Amino acid sequence: MRPTNPPRRIRHIHIESGALKMDYRASAKQAQDVADELTGSGYSGLELRITVDDNVTDDLPALPCAELWD
Repeated sequence: MRPTNPPRRIRHIHIESGALKMDYRASAKQAQDVADELTGSGYSGLELRITVDDNVTDDLPALPCAELWD
């Protein structure tokens, strides 16, 4: 019997900086990795507010270049 991969949990990631507001859907790992990277010390000069939650809707676009976060 071959092991099966568990289904990927899809999350909503909201990225905000001033008037710029972006919302995407991504796998749970991708969303958390992006949030961790953008809130890391390398981006301390930016005022970013990032949330990851389960408010996923069909109209949310996929995270751009999501395969880079796999």
